[in-house]
Amino acid sequence: MILYVLRHAEAVAGSDALQDQWRYLTEKGRASVKKTSSAIAKFGPKTRLTVTSPLTRAVQTAEIAAEQACRKNVVVASTLLLPGADVHDLGTYLRGVRDSKQVMVVGHEPQLGLLVAALLGRSQEAVSLNKGACVALKLDPGPDEKPAGFLWYLTPGKKRVTSFEKAFPQKVS
Repeated sequence: MILYVLRHAEAVAGSDALQDQWRYLTEKGRASVKKTSSAIAKFGPKTRLTVTSPLTRAVQTAEIAAEQACRKNVVVASTLLLPGADVHDLGTYLRGVRDSKQVMVVGHEPQLGLLVAALLGRSQEAVSLNKGACVALKLDPGPDEKPAGFLWYLTPGKKRVTSFEKAFPQKVS
């Protein structure tokens, strides 16, 4: 399966009047996710299933991405993508999705970075996705938990990077 891991785009700041779960995309965020989603659609197989965090900014990002992907794309909200949810449970769920060859997940940092690192078998390395950025992985479904393969990383307004080391340079201490 091809797994696209997309961080939600730029959203308005939270405040006393606007709780975190209701934060919505800014115009800049909407424009960047349209551009990124259009590029994703050109690079390879289009998604048929999009699983998103139920928070407003993630749902809006997922809906825009799904529009660009294909008209048969199904968007499903899941608590597995809420901030603070267990990354291992999410990984197990994704490995169990057998009826879709292309799946997109839309959510939040640091959970998505932890997911990418875990799926690649690089749990000790720091991975952090920029807002509106997407990582594409080749993931073999099934219980064997074989590490995924890194395909590319795309940040809004930048060229696609096909090297994990260039996409996520590690800080030397």
